[in-house]
Amino acid sequence: MVERIYRKLEGMGLKFVSGRLEQNTQERTIGYTVTFDMDLDFTHFKHMANQYIPNYLDSRANAIRPELDGLAGHNSYNLLGEVENIGGNQALFALFTSPKNYNDQWATGPKRWVRYGKPQFVQDGQKLRVTARRDFRSLDDTAQIKLGELPVIQFHWELNLLQSDLAAPGVTAPVTKVVLMYMNEDFVEVEGEQLFRGTLYIDRNRLGFGNIAPDQILAAQ
Repeated sequence: MVERIYRKLEGMGLKFVSGRLEQNTQERTIGYTVTFDMDLDFTHFKHMANQYIPNYLDSRANAIRPELDGLAGHNSYNLLGEVENIGGNQALFALFTSPKNYNDQWATGPKRWVRYGKPQFVQDGQKLRVTARRDFRSLDDTAQIKLGELPVIQFHWELNLLQSDLAAPGVTAPVTKVVLMYMNEDFVEVEGEQLFRGTLYIDRNRLGFGNIAPDQILAAQ
């Protein structure tokens, strides 16, 4: 398997707006709702994209996939040909802001059940505001999950750029060439987990039910 290339993109940013952490005893879940502003400098995006996929936006067969760990679960990729004339953020964002692109079902992992809600997107100038929800449930369906059982809650804003090579025999889907992100390209350890430096995450030392304050959102360093 080819190792993915991750690159920090100048002008790509993520800013916390508001959030709330709540317990639902009836469903035996803990969940949060958060709102973030996602920023993207389209000129820098186009320049970086062309370094890895020449004339990236000119091929309707190339594709893009947002990777929003902590915010939403995108279910596939979107071909650039789904919109016309991608000349700025509005057209680019239109590729992946439809609710149909996102999962909202429970999924199981080795330690807990997780469910994303369908995110809501609102474009404000060059920025995209996202309101997202995520719920956690114990693998033991009879037990109430506890705060100490939650993972490090981190928030990603990445764009996976995929290239189609229709001349290659047997190729039926575009292939990832680079993933652009607001985070730095090196890793740091946060509570035993490896995070890209600069990744925004919730301070577990102050984790509690109710509103999430801005100073509870830390950058991995």
